Amino acid sequence: MSGEAPEAPIVLEDVSYTYGKGALKKQILFNISTSVKPGEIIILTGPSGSGKTTLLTMMGALRSAQEGSVRVLGQELKAAKRRTQMKVRRQIGFIFQSHNLLDSLTISQNVKMALQLNKVKGGEGKERIKTVLERVGLGDHLHKYPDQLSGGQKQRAGIARALVNRPRVVLADEPTASLDKQSGRDVVELIQELAREEGTAVVLVTHDNRILDVADRILHLEDGHVKSLTEAVSEGTSRMLNLLEKHDPSSASYLATFAFALARVAYADNEVTQDEQDAMRRILKELANLKDSEVDFIMEMSMMQKRAQAEISGSAEIGGFEGERQQLLVDSLYAIAEADGRVSEEEKQEIHAIIAEFGLEDSSQR
Repeated sequence: MSGEAPEAPIVLEDVSYTYGKGALKKQILFNISTSVKPGEIIILTGPSGSGKTTLLTMMGALRSAQEGSVRVLGQELKAAKRRTQMKVRRQIGFIFQSHNLLDSLTISQNVKMALQLNKVKGGEGKERIKTVLERVGLGDHLHKYPDQLSGGQKQRAGIARALVNRPRVVLADEPTASLDKQSGRDVVELIQELAREEGTAVVLVTHDNRILDVADRILHLEDGHVKSLTEAVSEGTSRMLNLLEKHDPSSASYLATFAFALARVAYADNEVTQDEQDAMRRILKELANLKDSEVDFIMEMSMMQKRAQAEISGSAEIGGFEGERQQLLVDSLYAIAEADGRVSEEEKQEIHAIIAEFGLEDSSQR
């Protein structure tokens, strides 16, 4: 018997992909190599058009690889026959932005359709449906129709359908995009829980920086190349500083550090409300003469820094907070914490930590 460890459920080696022909030819993926282990959750981030969905559909045997190797559940998918592709797809749970439930069927019947693809019938099928719907919190809604459920409940039903066949791989494309904050959080925590308990390999594509903490590893796809989150944050921070220097060269580091401090408070209790985002956007617009798109970019980078646990360091940055700037930062930190109508203990602790790190004085003594 060989002592070698079994191959990971997903293995990509030097994967490249090109759209179009002739003058319209455009390469969208360049030599992508990575793997996903059993029970591991990988979050794939990146701007629109960076190739995230293309890469996900190749992992799901929905698109053939052109160059390199795509091995999923031990099967090579490059130039694979249709029968091989179908076999792999049936072992994968797909979760999409839209739940794609059939309105004419009950929730139980929608989930049953997935079982029928794998020819699971009778008592075993009924028990699996009941168990998985109870698992996603829909045990009391088996016989309801989709239009009788909330958006979050519909997405949970879609997850149940993806998981009823006990897949070894789950691929999720923007599963929280159509949900409110709490429903989105519930959905990703459910995926995380099931990955841990079932040993399922999960790849989740998202633009939602609020859910990055569920990942074991975060990969950032940009310009067709995969980078670690740390690399992406480093490059993004450089672009942010360049942007701020165009507006006010003498205050660029101060503004960048200010934005990151706001993000630290917003994320202190592991949830960022819309009110907190709006307050952060307002403060940054008042602080510097920035366009809406520039403010959004700075907010995104600051939040990614927080998720990457980037550290604020350097005497030049901290030294920028003097006189009125000190109290302005302190007031802004409290404004973010108070934006949703309450200040959590975690937010207070984060504010006090920032004040101590920066050597600030809080004249209001809050």
